[in-house]
Amino acid sequence: MWMKPRIKELMDAKGLKQKWVAEQMGVSQQLISDWSNGRVYPRIDKAYKLCTIIGCRIEELYEED
Repeated sequence: MWMKPRIKELMDAKGLKQKWVAEQMGVSQQLISDWSNGRVYPRIDKAYKLCTIIGCRIEELYEED
């Protein structure tokens, strides 16, 4: 089972930029890009923080492909 990231879609819907999210998370913009493109997945603690910043539930970050 492959999980397709929805991070970019969720950020775009809220008008959030990768740079701003990265600053709020204390991570690099490249890491946000990697998460958004499914190259790597965030650790669970980072995923929860990302959800808080984006304003979504953790289940919304990915969808089954």
